[in-house]
Amino acid sequence: MTHILNISKKDPIIHIKAYGGVVIRGVEQDEVQCEIDAPQLATLMEDGGHVYITANSSCELTIPLNASIDMEKGMGSVSISNVKNKIEIEKVLGNLVLVDVGAAQIERVGGNFSAKNAGGRVYLEKINGNLVVDGVESFHCEKIGGSAIVRGVAGNFYLSKTAGNFKAENIPGSMQLERANGSITARSVNMQGDLRADGNIRLMAINFTDNMNLRAGGNISIRVPEDFPGASLELHSGGQKITLKAGDVDMQVNDSVLEYQLGSSKRKLFASAGGDIEILEGVDPHEEIIGDISDHFAFEESAFSELIRERVVSATRRADAKMRIAEKRLEQMQDRVEKLRGFNLDLDVNGKKYSFTSDNPSAPPVPPVPPVTRPAGKKGASDEERLMILKMLQDKKITVDEAESLFKALEE
Repeated sequence: MTHILNISKKDPIIHIKAYGGVVIRGVEQDEVQCEIDAPQLATLMEDGGHVYITANSSCELTIPLNASIDMEKGMGSVSISNVKNKIEIEKVLGNLVLVDVGAAQIERVGGNFSAKNAGGRVYLEKINGNLVVDGVESFHCEKIGGSAIVRGVAGNFYLSKTAGNFKAENIPGSMQLERANGSITARSVNMQGDLRADGNIRLMAINFTDNMNLRAGGNISIRVPEDFPGASLELHSGGQKITLKAGDVDMQVNDSVLEYQLGSSKRKLFASAGGDIEILEGVDPHEEIIGDISDHFAFEESAFSELIRERVVSATRRADAKMRIAEKRLEQMQDRVEKLRGFNLDLDVNGKKYSFTSDNPSAPPVPPVPPVTRPAGKKGASDEERLMILKMLQDKKITVDEAESLFKALEE
C-alpha cells in the first residue's frame, strides 16, 4: 500500500523511525510517499516543515530532492540515494548505503557501510562491519570492525582503527590511518602521520611531506616514483633482509638495521618490520589494487531485519491465537451462566442468610470477592476469567449468586 503526504515545503526535515529495512530516494516532488505492506504499519505527519515517519515494517520512501534526513533508528538495512541536504543518523543495525548524497553524519552502523559520490563530509563514529568508499569530498571515521576499501577522497581522509585489512587509492588530500589489525595497501595517496599494521604494509606512488613512521608485523614494501626526492632512512628488519633500489642506489643488506641518506631531502622515514623491507623505484601504471566495487552499493536486506520481521509475524500470530482462546473461554463462561440460571443458592454474607432462585432475583449488597482456595493440582480460574466475571457483575449482566456459582464452577 502507498501512503502519500502532501507537504508545504520543498526542503523539509524528514524524521524517521524504521523498524525494518528502508530504501529512501530523493526526487523532484512536493510530497512524501511510503510504500509498505499494510496501512496500519506506517504513520506520516507534518508539523511546521518537519515530517515525522514511523514505519513498523520494511518500506520504500520517496522524499523531496532537497529534504534533510534525521533518522533516529533503522532496525534493518538502510539505503539512501539522491538526497542533497544533510543526513543525520543515530543508529542503523543493518547495512547502510549512501549514493549521490550531500554531507552525512552517522553515529553507529551495525553492519557494513558504503558511500559513493558524496558531495560533502561523511563522518562516522563506529562501523561494526566493513567500509567501502568511492568518491567523497572528505571522510572521518573513528573505528571499523571489519576491513576498509577507500578510493577517490578529494579532501582529507582520517581513520583511527580498522580491525581488518585496509586498501586506499587516489587520495589527493591527506590520508591518516593510525592502525590496521590486518595489512595496509595504498597507492597514489598523500600520507600524513604514522602508519601501523599487524600484517604487511605495501605503499606505491605515495607522497609524504613530513617525517613518517612505519611499523608492520610482516613485510614493508615501498615503491617510489622516479622523481622521488629521497629521505633520511632508518630501517629495522626482523627478517634481516633490507633491499634498496632507487635512484643511483642498488643494495641488499642482510642485516637487521640500515641507516642511509637517499637523495637530498632531509625528511625522515623510519620503518620497522617483523619481516623484510624493500624500497624500490618504479610503479606499474596498469596495476589496480581495488578494481570493481560496484556490487557494494546495492541494497541488501540484513539478516537482523529479516529476524525482526519474523518475530513481528510470530508475535502477531500468537496474539491472534490468544485472542481466539479468550473469546472461546468467554463463550463457555456465558454458557455456564445460562445453565446456572434457576438454581437454588444459599449464600451467607456477613452472617446474614440469603436464599435465591430464578423467581427471587433480589441480591444483597455486593460482597468483596472471596479469596480463592483450591485443592492441590487444581488450576482454578485465571486472572482474566476472574476479571471477566467481576466486569459482568459490575455491568449487571449477572447477579451475585451467579457470579459466586461461576467462581465455584471454575474451581472444580
